[in-house]
Amino acid sequence: MKAIFALALVAALSGCQNSVENPELNQCAQQNFQCETNCSNSTVEESMTNTVCVAQCQEIYNRCKEQAEKLGEIQ
Repeated sequence: MKAIFALALVAALSGCQNSVENPELNQCAQQNFQCETNCSNSTVEESMTNTVCVAQCQEIYNRCKEQAEKLGEIQ
């Protein structure tokens, strides 16, 4: 659980560093942090359900990040 929180925090902080250049990327990181927090609050830590929930959050984040990077290239 602590590792997941640390990764989400790093993602959120790295999003803040990029927010001037790409605010969409920052939004992706914030959404990922919220998603993983919701997983932690609604499932038993280190359960299969939590693992699946977090994996889904990461998939959503990766798609969001890809789209945000494409938007950054266009602008």
